[in-house]
Amino acid sequence: MRGQATRDRIVDAAREVLIEEGHAHTSTRAVADRAGVRLSLVHYHFGGKQGLLVEVLQRENEQLLERQRALYGAPGPLADKWRVACDLLDEDVRSGYVRLLWELWAAGLADPELAAGWRAATAGWRDLLCDVYATWAEERDVELPLRPRALAAMTANIFQGIEIEMLAGVPEAEAPHREVLDVVGALIARAESGTTA
Repeated sequence: MRGQATRDRIVDAAREVLIEEGHAHTSTRAVADRAGVRLSLVHYHFGGKQGLLVEVLQRENEQLLERQRALYGAPGPLADKWRVACDLLDEDVRSGYVRLLWELWAAGLADPELAAGWRAATAGWRDLLCDVYATWAEERDVELPLRPRALAAMTANIFQGIEIEMLAGVPEAEAPHREVLDVVGALIARAESGTTA
């Protein structure tokens, strides 16, 4: 129990440091200081900075995937769930998750371990969306314009592009992200209602 509590404290501290300071200023020493533990414990539990940061991303990502699984698994129209998911994007930016995700993507360009962790995290989102689209098409007897896997990749890419622009401070007036997301929601609603216009 004590070992798990220490691991959790280290992961929480690493998340805070990464979000506040960015990858370049996140060191195992800074994390140990923030967590109030000896530096040797960070290395004992995670092997080093990369292992620790991959753990931070995995934990954060799994919590959000569980949230989305619950959302999409609940009864109701997919168009309504889409709108909720779009609203959650703002929450994910405010919480620091989006910064964490893209800090590790950037660092992963030069670090294979971080790149593998990032790919695994984003694959979870594509898998979830693929299941959502496949189930929805089957239940509604809707012919999808693309295979569920391709539609999931397209959706993930839309959200990823929006996340990057939000982090960069691109204003909504310049890049109307919500308008794009709302149009997709309207297309889903149209398919659910059987309207072809």
